[in-house]
Amino acid sequence: MYELHDGKGRAAVIGSGASALLGAACRECAPGIRAALITDGGVPGEHIEKAAEELEAAGFAVFTFVIPRGEENKNLASLEAIWGFLYDKGFTRTDAVVGLGGGMVGDTAGFAAAVYKRGLPFVSVPTTIISQTDSAYGGKTGVDFREGKNLIGAFSRPAAIICDTDFLATLPEEERVSGLGEVIKYGAIAEPSILENVARDLPSDETVFACAKIKQSFVLADPFDMGERRVLNFGHTFGHAFEEASGFRLPHGRAVALGMLAAIRLGERLGVTESGVYEAVESACERAGLGARWEALTADALPLLPLDKKSDGASLDFVLLERLGRPVRRRLPFELIARLMG
Repeated sequence: MYELHDGKGRAAVIGSGASALLGAACRECAPGIRAALITDGGVPGEHIEKAAEELEAAGFAVFTFVIPRGEENKNLASLEAIWGFLYDKGFTRTDAVVGLGGGMVGDTAGFAAAVYKRGLPFVSVPTTIISQTDSAYGGKTGVDFREGKNLIGAFSRPAAIICDTDFLATLPEEERVSGLGEVIKYGAIAEPSILENVARDLPSDETVFACAKIKQSFVLADPFDMGERRVLNFGHTFGHAFEEASGFRLPHGRAVALGMLAAIRLGERLGVTESGVYEAVESACERAGLGARWEALTADALPLLPLDKKSDGASLDFVLLERLGRPVRRRLPFELIARLMG
């Protein structure tokens, strides 16, 4: 079992069987009697039952709310439904909200908790590779709005993160493969040795912890995403556009993987990225089962780039690689991106 601490009393516990600590973690941050267990239709019933049992054993009355599965349900309607649920069940600021699921649940439930009555204690229980290695630790919450991803949200870090890697064994094959995109990202921007161990298999507890530790180091250095932390967007600028262009049929992890390759190619064409980087990341993507064909997606994705949160209307803050483990940010005009990538 691994632990991450942020110096402010908030902790993440990572490893096999970590969910047994859920009740105690919630009781530590929420003195009330109620716990809202927010999940989605893709989370196996056994995980929901286990979480409810742990919360009940800690003295909570558990109320479960299920968001329909899918990124298209990460929206204002889901937020309103959660707020209505909390209101109807009489939740107070002393009660807990638990997000059990992947990044969509963490983002949506975390934002609902952050703003309902100006903030309820939130405990994140990530169940996917993407959320366990990346999204659970960033403190970014929110929902998609119109054509843009995560346009409405707030910075609000969980009171605790319970990361039980046993949950990963029940993931469908596509979700396992998609999740490895974020693992590859951390290998590309910070720890190249991670790339060498990527295969079409579940990451080890050690790899999950390594990714989480890298993520937290950037978050603590730049909690409001104003500078250094933005290198974590590597692959996401094109990746989010690829997702949106596909109508969210392209899974997030696959989109990020393809977005990384597109960003590396852009870096090459700008003279920023050294030779051999593309091949190393491409090899890891192929070994993971993510594929490497992104070129056909760019025509539909390029018009969506101005909608990115990092856009100023004329240019975009873009993360490139000089070499493996050496990310660099460049503000690039849309016209230049379109000319080089169109």
